[in-house]
This record gives sequence, structure tokens and C-alpha cells, in this order.
Amino acid sequence: MAITSSVLTEGPYSASVSVSADHPRALLVDGLTAAVAEAPTRIDGTRAVQIWLEDAQDDDTALIAHLAAPYRDLLQLRRLLPAEPSGLKTRGFHPETDADEWILVNNRAFSWHPEQSGMNRERLTDAMKEPWFRNDGFRILELEDRIAGFCWTKIHPDEIPMLGEIYVIAVDPDFHGRGLGGPMTLAGLEWLASEGTGVANLYVEADNYPALRTYERLGFTTHTVNRAFTTATP
Repeated sequence: MAITSSVLTEGPYSASVSVSADHPRALLVDGLTAAVAEAPTRIDGTRAVQIWLEDAQDDDTALIAHLAAPYRDLLQLRRLLPAEPSGLKTRGFHPETDADEWILVNNRAFSWHPEQSGMNRERLTDAMKEPWFRNDGFRILELEDRIAGFCWTKIHPDEIPMLGEIYVIAVDPDFHGRGLGGPMTLAGLEWLASEGTGVANLYVEADNYPALRTYERLGFTTHTVNRAFTTATP
């Protein structure tokens, strides 16, 4: 159980505060009050703080209303594995030949996204150094001699049963309208199941209604809600 803070040097917040799902709610207000008070002020005057509550509860918003206002819900969805076949032929990621093209596809697909947009070689290289990264778990779909979509997965071996995550998934905007979103998700689930994972999860913005409909059709249901708050005044 923890409240952790990190200093941010770019963007609209000077600090980001995260509250773990198991942190006692009786200690929440005092802990967040202290964390917000300790947030730095950047040279440009920015001192707004972003707060993320993992597994947010119905009364959390009222509990910290004097500190911050909610502005974003990130849903964690889960389903049991295995799932039905994807019907797609995908392959693993080849860093030497795929990196630059994948970055372009990612940035086109996520131009609107606050975290996944602006991908570059440095960020990709850092991700590939993570202990969970596996080339084969980064599924690539090629159509018309180019990357049409991808499903990047990760495995959480310490969870019981072992949990497999659809980490990042997208279809290049040029290939939208072909019904690839669902099959690409299933391609990731196929790989996760082949590695022995019994449950799959993914995170999706609560207002991303097309994606939610796709995932619900594939058998995903809401497991928890991570809620973001801001101390900035509207």
C-alpha cells in the first residue's frame, strides 16, 4: 500500500501522485494533502498536480473533492482465456526492421492519446529494456506490404492465475473500417493463451465507446476503474 509521487518536467502538471489499490481510505486524505503540498513549482509557474487512484471507489470523488476534481477514468477489463481464434496471420516484432515503421503507425493511431502519442526511438528502446518485453509478444499484422496493425502484450507471471495483458493495440488509420480491431485483440489473446496465461486484461478510456463495444463483444467485463484527478481549477 502506498502513495507515490513523481516530478514532471513537461506537460500541464508539475507532479503526478499515484495511490495503490490497497491503500487504506482512512489515510487517503492526509496522504494526498501532504503529497499535493510537497509538489514543486516549475520555472514556468506550473504547480497543478495529477492524482491517480487505482481501483477508485464510488465515494472517493466526494472524499477528496476539496483537493482535486476527477477528469479521466481508465477502465481495467478482464476475461478468461482461451478466446476464439483470430483468423489473422500475425508475426513477432523485428526491432531492426520494424521500429521506424511501427513508430509512424503508432503515432498516427494515437495522435489523440495523452501517453501513447509522441512515440520515438528512445521511448521504444526503453520499453524494450523492460523485463517483461518479448519480441514474440509484440504481434504485427502486415497487409499490402506494410504494418496494418499491432497488438503489444505483456505477461504478469506473479499473478495467480497468470495474467496476460493487451498492453497497446492499434490499427493504422489507413486500414480503419475493415473490422480489424477485434481480430487483432484476439491475435494477442491467442499468443497470451499459448504462453499459459489463464486471464487477460487491458486498459481502455471510459469514453472510448467504439473500443469498449469491441472488447465487450469479445467477452471482456469491467474489473476496476483507475480515476485521474487534477488540482488545476477549470
